[in-house]
Amino acid sequence: MTTAEFISGLHEELEFDAQLTESTNLKDLDEWDSMAAMVLIGYVSNNLDITLTADDLKEITTVSSLIDRIGADKFN
Repeated sequence: MTTAEFISGLHEELEFDAQLTESTNLKDLDEWDSMAAMVLIGYVSNNLDITLTADDLKEITTVSSLIDRIGADKFN
């Protein structure tokens, strides 16, 4: 999976109105809430076999920081 495919799939799963880019601050989006966080955790787990924790979510702000937390080696 490329980072572009990841971002596109994440956008589809989260059903956000705003377009997601690597610089998008997730916590600034009106749609960001605890349910969106759970969807994000599930999407990452199902597609990349990575388990994010609540502590991870506290530190993640942008899509880029999410990708960094997952690990660049998980993307083509």
